Amino acid sequence: MSTEIAKRQRGRPRTFDKEKALHIVLDLFRKKGFDNTSVDDIASALDLKKPSLYAAFGNKEQLFLNVLHAYVSGPTAYFHEVFNEKTTKELVRKLLLKSIEVLFYFDKPSGCLVVMSTASQELERIGIQQKLIYNLQQHQHKLAERFESARKTGELRKDIHADQLALYVVTIHKGLSLQAINGSTETELIGLVQQVIDFWPTAS
Repeated sequence: MSTEIAKRQRGRPRTFDKEKALHIVLDLFRKKGFDNTSVDDIASALDLKKPSLYAAFGNKEQLFLNVLHAYVSGPTAYFHEVFNEKTTKELVRKLLLKSIEVLFYFDKPSGCLVVMSTASQELERIGIQQKLIYNLQQHQHKLAERFESARKTGELRKDIHADQLALYVVTIHKGLSLQAINGSTETELIGLVQQVIDFWPTAS
């Protein structure tokens, strides 16, 4: 047997799927938060030794960024897709209902990874928290611009303040995470969204 073949046979094959691993770590970060999730926790959840974990994903911060990218481009892609809706009423309905769908994707709701991570001291120290907050602020500005356009075209009442309406929507959106964590059911939160939609300031 050649040395090259022997090395290949002795080498330990990767026994994990990267996409599945990111899904597992996402669940872990959502349950415990970035600050309270240790490298040992992650290695145990993935059934990997720490050297193998570092080789596959880098350090904890790099792994979080990988998880965040998968989260933003996957479960929370609706965040940007809602702007394709024809009316602001449908935009907000889809934004909030999709958020609830993501919150209850796991057996036990753990909140939105992005929203909950804005309170992380460790992520603030390494500069990631500020980027998350900036992106959320940009989303709020984009909502305000859409609402102002709808006000001017007559879709929304003339007396509404677009900035305040956008703040109201993002406050509800973020609050869904806390309510889910604190025990509100999916049905209860869907009912809350319906109430928001029922009172939406559409021009008569």
